[in-house]
Amino acid sequence: MLAVLVTGFVPLLASVPASPHSDPATLVARPFHDPTDATVSAMGLTSVPAHSAATAARRTTTVAPQNTAMALPLMSWAAYVRTRGPVPYLVDASVQTSIRKCYNTTRNVWLTFDDGYTSQANLKSILQTLGHFNVRGRFFLIGSWARQHPDMVNQIKAAGHYVENHTNTHAHLGQLGDSDVSSQIEYGQASNSSPKLLRPPYGDGMFTTRVYYLAQQQGYQLCGWGTDSLDYAGVSAAVIVNKVVHGDFITPAAGPGQTVLMHLRNTQTRYALPIMIPALLAEGLTFDKLR
Repeated sequence: MLAVLVTGFVPLLASVPASPHSDPATLVARPFHDPTDATVSAMGLTSVPAHSAATAARRTTTVAPQNTAMALPLMSWAAYVRTRGPVPYLVDASVQTSIRKCYNTTRNVWLTFDDGYTSQANLKSILQTLGHFNVRGRFFLIGSWARQHPDMVNQIKAAGHYVENHTNTHAHLGQLGDSDVSSQIEYGQASNSSPKLLRPPYGDGMFTTRVYYLAQQQGYQLCGWGTDSLDYAGVSAAVIVNKVVHGDFITPAAGPGQTVLMHLRNTQTRYALPIMIPALLAEGLTFDKLR
């Protein structure tokens, strides 16, 4: 059970049919939750294996563009309920892949930063590092925090980065009714990217047709992650770097066209970035550029 909670959505989907037209009893999505500090401690995060040949081989795999228009029919959630019922089916496997990659159709690694709740010094350091290496980041901000800190949001935009939607209050979308989910999206930080991206907190409901259509109704595509830095658990900068660059038994290493999950609140992230970015460049990986 711990492994399911920590590794997130990959093992969650391994035993579940991928079609939204299959038996509803087998398709009800289970939410992914961030592991607790106790769980993280129990998993022994200080032991990180060296870069493996399997990881190197995976990084050379061609990333095919995702044809999102063919993945699911365009309709409102209300129309979906009328035609298929309110059961939270899972989206098709091809859509799950697109969500994990945040609809990134390039070979560039996307560095993403969630939440907010950060100091001015911490944000300044992160923006300076990204600027130094000419890397564009994506900041998934909580709407309630963003409205209280418009100066920080403006700094992120002015530096050339994307701001994205992480809901209004960091709520579990999979546990809310339709109107509350829509409200969480509406009052989240407005995205300035194309496509506009919404990252459901905790990954809760991320692969369900219900959240998919409710987000789409407001012009958003869902965004998950491929590599989890686990920085929200308070791990050291060295652990963050090793997780992202090499991967471990909890998360795969960053690869072409994949998304790295990080958070603004942990100061260790800012110390990891100046080591992480050149290490990924040395692996032959590329990033979206600021200029």
